[in-house]
Amino acid sequence: MLVSGCGHAEKRQARTAGHQVAAGKKARTAPRPQQPPAQRKIDCDRTKCVALTFDDGPGPYTNGLLDVLKKEGVRATFFLIGQNVAGFPAAVRREVMEGHEIGDHSWNHPQLTAMSPAAVKTQIQRTQDAITKASGGIKPTIMRPPYGATNKRVGQTIGMPLILWSVDTEDWRYLNTARDTRVGIKEPQAGGIILFHDIHKPSVKAIPAVIAGLKKRSFTFVTVSELFQNRQLRPGQTYSELLPPKTASPAPVTASPPPTGSPAGPAPSKSGSRPQQAEHD
Repeated sequence: MLVSGCGHAEKRQARTAGHQVAAGKKARTAPRPQQPPAQRKIDCDRTKCVALTFDDGPGPYTNGLLDVLKKEGVRATFFLIGQNVAGFPAAVRREVMEGHEIGDHSWNHPQLTAMSPAAVKTQIQRTQDAITKASGGIKPTIMRPPYGATNKRVGQTIGMPLILWSVDTEDWRYLNTARDTRVGIKEPQAGGIILFHDIHKPSVKAIPAVIAGLKKRSFTFVTVSELFQNRQLRPGQTYSELLPPKTASPAPVTASPPPTGSPAGPAPSKSGSRPQQAEHD
């Protein structure tokens, strides 16, 4: 009996040792956690760019939207509501892992201009914490105030660039896929930011046609940060579109008298008199 017992003990020890070796191999060969794709280098001062943005998610239609964006090779920006994140953490993680940008859109969509600085800070911090946890450590660096309502005090309290929009589809008001499609294709201009909501099914259904229409207009789809990568966005400042870079004014003509043909004055006629004005019908 004693011999038999020892034999079982040896077998158990061998199995345990084998499991430990196998576990060690698995630990050594376990893949490293994936990292989100890097921001692309796209010069939107030279390229016809547009930024698709989606507010108030994540929600039940977000994954379907992500399927469309992945199929079309389009990156977008999602401004997330903090209290919605816990219900769809996988969608948030998927957004960042597929190259989309995520931004803060407050905890429960209040009008921040009617709140105290302490309450505004709570709205932002709770959302930042929820997004960072769900996304695997990605913390938003841009914010969209609910209703676009902000002021100097709110901007200073938030401490991030505030991203508004140049095209408001008002998809939440009409809940009409055909209208969302028409506005989403027709109204954007180069450097524009388009506002949709991924919590509304008609809006999500419009996106394939919107993408097709904007591609036909030769737009390149970028995230908000890619759109502004040649600009320094300032905390507390609002941005609704990418404006063309300022060009230096031509140097003024200083010759006296101005040389012939100078933009400072008309060319003299052969008789020395000023040329006559052309007559208009």
